[in-house]
Amino acid sequence: MSERITGMYFQCNQKQREQIKKNAKACGLKQGDYLLQRALGFEPKALNLGAYLNLYKKLCEVSNRKLSAEAEQRLLEVLDQIYSRLFEGSPPSEETLREEEQTLADCFSDVGDD
Repeated sequence: MSERITGMYFQCNQKQREQIKKNAKACGLKQGDYLLQRALGFEPKALNLGAYLNLYKKLCEVSNRKLSAEAEQRLLEVLDQIYSRLFEGSPPSEETLREEEQTLADCFSDVGDD
């Protein structure tokens, strides 16, 4: 049986509200998710959009190649992971992004340009 979800409401002034909105957006989180993470002792990190855009660009370059079914499946898995990190949870660190870029480069290094 799943736990019952309840709402929680509080008051803040306009300046505080704008700061919460700004911080949540920078972390790629909804305001409620941002506040919940902070209240539970987590410190969500700001999303490095540039790193994601670089990774996206590399994925687009790879997707324009002829891919084996296995490579295409792996590419789709990576895209799903990126989507979930962007829209459903905390983004990975820059180090993790660099590791993912290298993994992709290794995975698709034998795929020729056509």
